[in-house]
Amino acid sequence: MAVLAWGMAAAFMTVGQPAAGGFTPPKVAVVNVPAVSERYLRTSDLEAQFEERRVKLNQQRDAMQERIERTGRSLQEELKPGTKEFEERRKQLVMLEAELQWFIETEGQKVEQGLAGSLRSIYSDIQAAVRAVAEEKGIDLVLAADQLPNEAPQSTTQVRQQIVLQKVVYWSARLDLTDDVVTRLNAEYRAQRLNSPAGAARPPLCDEDHAPAGMSPQP
Repeated sequence: MAVLAWGMAAAFMTVGQPAAGGFTPPKVAVVNVPAVSERYLRTSDLEAQFEERRVKLNQQRDAMQERIERTGRSLQEELKPGTKEFEERRKQLVMLEAELQWFIETEGQKVEQGLAGSLRSIYSDIQAAVRAVAEEKGIDLVLAADQLPNEAPQSTTQVRQQIVLQKVVYWSARLDLTDDVVTRLNAEYRAQRLNSPAGAARPPLCDEDHAPAGMSPQP
């Protein structure tokens, strides 16, 4: 164990000091990725589109549910069991219920696909901005750094998970590129919106029928 500890210490000393051949230690910085995503204007634009889509989906679901209820009431109150009309109405009710279930399941899949695509797109934007800022500042390595949430966790398991997920324990404020990355992202996004045709200022969802997770129609 002592040999291993000495070997690690020696390795850090080697990286931290210029070698005889003129090796220069890499310049390192950090970025709070969740904070960047939250402050990125495109994120809020996508959330607005997701909310608009959620409202439309729920309206469709409610209309289908209302039709099912009307058909069920008419079946019980207006038609006599055993008649042709009763059987036809009963079949119609079964088909409407199956259609509603299909609608919910299908839209749920689109929700997940749309969310995944949107998250990938946002992260790609952030990654490109981090790369550009790092290159401008001569940074060789950028680490993802975040902080424990201010709100109290619900359980000790959540506390452990939050601690384990911390990627960087400490960093100096002068190494933090978060503000620079946010500034670059939003400047580029504003320019993109200004140069976009009318009606296309907001970035489209990954699919016309996609919505974010948690916003699919509920039975």
